Amino acid sequence: MQDMDVDLPPLTHEALNWVIHLTSGSATQADARAFEAWRDQSPEHAEAMHAAASLRRTLRAMPLGAGSAVWDNVVPFATPVRASAISRRTMLAGGGAIAASAAMLAVSPPFGLWPSLAEWNAGERTAIGERRTLHIATGVTLEMNGRTSVSLDAQNNGARLITGEAFASVASDARPLLIHAGDEKWTVHDAQANISTSDRQTCITCISGRLTRRDNSVTLRSGERYVAVAGSAPHIVQVDPDLGSNWRRGVLLFRQSPLADVVEDINRYREGTIIIADAKLATRPVSGMFHTDKIENAPRQLQQLLGMKVSELPGKVVVFS
Repeated sequence: MQDMDVDLPPLTHEALNWVIHLTSGSATQADARAFEAWRDQSPEHAEAMHAAASLRRTLRAMPLGAGSAVWDNVVPFATPVRASAISRRTMLAGGGAIAASAAMLAVSPPFGLWPSLAEWNAGERTAIGERRTLHIATGVTLEMNGRTSVSLDAQNNGARLITGEAFASVASDARPLLIHAGDEKWTVHDAQANISTSDRQTCITCISGRLTRRDNSVTLRSGERYVAVAGSAPHIVQVDPDLGSNWRRGVLLFRQSPLADVVEDINRYREGTIIIADAKLATRPVSGMFHTDKIENAPRQLQQLLGMKVSELPGKVVVFS
């Protein structure tokens, strides 16, 4: 095959190399931090990641010909790439890796080590342990928990919770707030609600007043939580309203909560991440209280509580097994 050079901006080259390296399975937490520093240098750096995703679509559309000969000698991209152009042969050789890597970035970065493309596009994002209150309209506020991304729709008095957790409060004389979280769309009118969403599940908790699903199929009252888990039918559970938003008071309080839920909440307040390596552990019930200003003690407290193995890795990565 004859080489055909394809000129790409230097930042796009760098973005492609970040995509491949971060999803190679060998990336560390230090790599994730270095990537964030690279991305945050300028809007052009962030845009380069979008260009990398667009290149993925282009590569998938390329006619690769019959048979697998084109893949016989796969040559990975070097890190870093210093040239101002890459050949079509190199693009084809690395095309599978780019396609898989870009798709992974767009949907679900492994263990949340870096934000997804959807999070980058969010108008509002909070850092680890940060809280921020958005005044959407008169009488309408949305308080964001740590590691939360939100996009606002001012025209429709709406907010899309891309990932994380938020507390919505709407006064009786205010325009209803339209909330979109995961695949769920709800209306908050004269009520307070706690909403959380992740790749694992979306939870809508009514703290006071009433919440209505946009299709009018479900109404929640104080103390009711709507849980939508991927691959399962949604269901409603009874909860203590005071527990539904205890994070706003600097306390994480759990009563017979699955370990997976506990870890998801704790990860919003600590650097690095906690990973549950044993699927059976994810459903273990946990009852306890954790202060968010002392959250670094949480892994060891959970170890003592459940008697499980805890491994500490570089970059404050903790593995439960």
